[in-house]
Amino acid sequence: MHTFEYTENNLNIKYPLENLTEPSSVVFLDIETTGLSPAKAEVFLIGTATYIDNRMYIRQFFADDTSEEMDILKAFAEYLKSFDTIITFNGNKFDIPFLEKRSFIYGIDLAFSEKNGIDIYKRIQPYKKLLAVPDMKQKTLETFLHINRKDKKSGRELIALYGNYIADKNRVCLDLLLQHNLDDVRGLIRLLPLLSYPDILNGTIKPERAVKNNYRDYNGRVRTELIIEFTYDTPVPSPVSCGFSDCYLMLGGSRGKIRVAVFTGILRYFYPDHNNYYYLPIEDRAMHKTTSRYVDRRAREQARPENCYVRVRSQFLPQWDKIVTPIFKYAYNDRTMYFELTEKVKNDPELFKRYAGHLMHVLLQEL
Repeated sequence: MHTFEYTENNLNIKYPLENLTEPSSVVFLDIETTGLSPAKAEVFLIGTATYIDNRMYIRQFFADDTSEEMDILKAFAEYLKSFDTIITFNGNKFDIPFLEKRSFIYGIDLAFSEKNGIDIYKRIQPYKKLLAVPDMKQKTLETFLHINRKDKKSGRELIALYGNYIADKNRVCLDLLLQHNLDDVRGLIRLLPLLSYPDILNGTIKPERAVKNNYRDYNGRVRTELIIEFTYDTPVPSPVSCGFSDCYLMLGGSRGKIRVAVFTGILRYFYPDHNNYYYLPIEDRAMHKTTSRYVDRRAREQARPENCYVRVRSQFLPQWDKIVTPIFKYAYNDRTMYFELTEKVKNDPELFKRYAGHLMHVLLQEL
């Protein structure tokens, strides 16, 4: 068994590790194995890293051959005692279960149940549509963040490479094995800024202003939109954007925008107590019975929920929960609701803070 150690200075990670936990309690983890099934394969390389004061400390536990698997597991178990939190990429599904099953064979307790686990893949996987990447593999996400790695080997190639190393202890093979794991472990730390996307979408944004903007659509027609500009605490590592329904979200740096289409035209306000209203077909509106009793009986009928309304011409913004009242709709059973964009609404910063948060919530459901 061999242990390899490295230190990298002045590593500037653009994500506050303290957002997750105490930085000194964290160990990053990535393993290399001879196959995917812990029942048939062994772990031959365990890579770890800690990140403190802009320095990355890396330690790799390497088995010279498969007979040393128990040795590296014992050494790793002792090393792991110093940390409370383990950060992985897809580790909940692969690294952690694999290590647990292999260590159980030798009667080694890694005490994973006593540790906090943070799986970067699991946290960002729901945001694939927002990131607009073809898949959520580690190398793909490193490319998205413009992270360069020296290693070019695949996992399958690594298994064959380890077999070659066992056969003749070739130093070139060893260097390639260590480099692959080294880049994987480094990549874990460099992927941390991806967590800023779920932080923003699930956290609190700070709207700064809301302005109306006129523009021409593809057909040359003049349209109106509302632009809500906001800030957030943790900058995103790369600009992203996506659309949903009548809205469009953009994130870049520490600032974001939500563009919302303003509907200009006629919508309906539906009265909640239709039993107390008549519907007037000629006028296409409902009227309370106390004020419509003088209307000719032939020009009125008992209102139903779907025609107990009054039509209003104005400018409106969409909403999918009752954030702002009164509520307007195209039709009674429509899921999309609207509220009127009045001068009072325009000058209410708290209202737009709630509305922006609502749109972010809807985006989460659409991703």
